[in-house]
Amino acid sequence: MALVSVIWGVALLSAIAVSFLWTATASHRLARNGFDLAQIEAAAEAAVNRAALGLLESRPDTRWRADGVPYEFTFDGARIRVSIQDELGRIDVNQADGSALTALFQSVGLDAQAAGSLVDKILDWRDSNPFRRLNGAKDRDYRDAGYAYRPRNGPFQSLDELKLVMGMTPDLFRRVQPALTIFSGKQFIDPQVAPREALLALPTMDDAKVSAALAARTGPAPLSQLPVAGRAFAIRAVVDKRGRTARRDAVIRMTDDPGKPFWVLSWSAR
Repeated sequence: MALVSVIWGVALLSAIAVSFLWTATASHRLARNGFDLAQIEAAAEAAVNRAALGLLESRPDTRWRADGVPYEFTFDGARIRVSIQDELGRIDVNQADGSALTALFQSVGLDAQAAGSLVDKILDWRDSNPFRRLNGAKDRDYRDAGYAYRPRNGPFQSLDELKLVMGMTPDLFRRVQPALTIFSGKQFIDPQVAPREALLALPTMDDAKVSAALAARTGPAPLSQLPVAGRAFAIRAVVDKRGRTARRDAVIRMTDDPGKPFWVLSWSAR
């Protein structure tokens, strides 16, 4: 009996030791993951700051491009790939007229009737006017269709809000998203910094012409002599550290204040 008691005691102590070891290992992993995440966030913030400095370069030949061209550098042992997109190159969903939005949806495969119908619903969503367009949708239409929400009847507050518009599908949103913004505040786009998806929505443009236009973008940054104060830029940073990859997307608006050269308008992690 004494021997059995000793054996059971040793077994119990071993189980306790294993439990403590597992707990310590799990705590270490959680702490390591938290530390790695903090390092990635720090690297992403460094990338955004570096991109802002690149936009503020006074020399045209050293100013960073803002048409999606990627830049690579290292920071604290992390490999970072950064691209900047001037939001003036994208179609502002709150400012563009119906023809520009219709052309965009046709460029991704919708026929003229379907594109026009969806654009009517988008314009009705952002328009405070209570009157419904021919193929649009207002509060009553959303209610009758069983939606749990109603259109904002005001400007889109985020690009993701576009997914709430009646008739917008996730696949269609994915196709048009790269061409859209809510931050430019302009009715028209600047073709010199526009991405492929936005260029395809321009009159007379096709795949061949767009490819040629993109291939011709070499040398100094477009519009490098113009001030950046007041303009919005989307920055994408892909951080790779110790085999762990993370993506951060930010939109910043540049200022003319040396103490605060930019404001962060949005920040998201992927």
